[in-house]
Amino acid sequence: MKFVHRIGLRANRAQRRELEALGVKLAAGPGLPGDGDPLLTFDVDEQHPNWPKLRDLFEQWGVSDFLRTEFTKREIDAARWLQIGAWHHGYPQPDDDVFGYRQATYDLTYWCEECGIGMSQKAPFQMKGEPKWGRNSIMQLLWVYGELFVTPDVWSRVFRPAGVACRSVMNRKGVELKTVVQLVIEATARIVTDGLAAERCEQCGRTKYLPVVRGPFPALRDVPAGAIARTAEYFGSGGQADQRVLVSQDLARALAEGGVRGASLKPVAEAT
Repeated sequence: MKFVHRIGLRANRAQRRELEALGVKLAAGPGLPGDGDPLLTFDVDEQHPNWPKLRDLFEQWGVSDFLRTEFTKREIDAARWLQIGAWHHGYPQPDDDVFGYRQATYDLTYWCEECGIGMSQKAPFQMKGEPKWGRNSIMQLLWVYGELFVTPDVWSRVFRPAGVACRSVMNRKGVELKTVVQLVIEATARIVTDGLAAERCEQCGRTKYLPVVRGPFPALRDVPAGAIARTAEYFGSGGQADQRVLVSQDLARALAEGGVRGASLKPVAEAT
């Protein structure tokens, strides 16, 4: 695995020269109105020979820094369980007041507006229309990171044989969409939370964990009963909270063998 930082900053000429002298390859960035410093975005991994110097510069300059972990195929293939994410496409509907989908889709009886924990789905998700899939066939909606949506073909070929049910997705007029279904994830599994950064909500007293971006996903306390499960624990920050989705190695292999594009996989650590 390697740890990769996506860096963003408005770089003046001196900063750009300093980065290039340290071996960072930079493309031209868009300028600001009035000939302001251009915006630069680039990746640097911690194996870079000048990483310690670059890290100090980034801290000094106050850049935006988003860390991700990239895993090798061998590491992914060796994991018994994996956290799955997917291509992000579109927003849940209705969005008249930005978050109108909450009232339409969820029972909010136990939902906390402060931390986002506690929504329970009561109705089908709504989308503006049929997804523009392109070459992808599995997706997540923006703002909703605990659910997966696939084409009916992928569900019937890959998920149904694994015992995973699906439910319909509607448009805003209540008409069932033909090219997308939502996967039904019924099982839950607890994870090992020792050492995870957490937030405790002052309003409801419940705890959620910050997204895990360095290294594998935390180990499981429970072995899920099926091929797909969601964590019992919530992840997020501020008012965002979602349970993460986990799949077995067998299901991950079926996705690959079925040519399913759009999924991202992170190994789940083995319990010690």
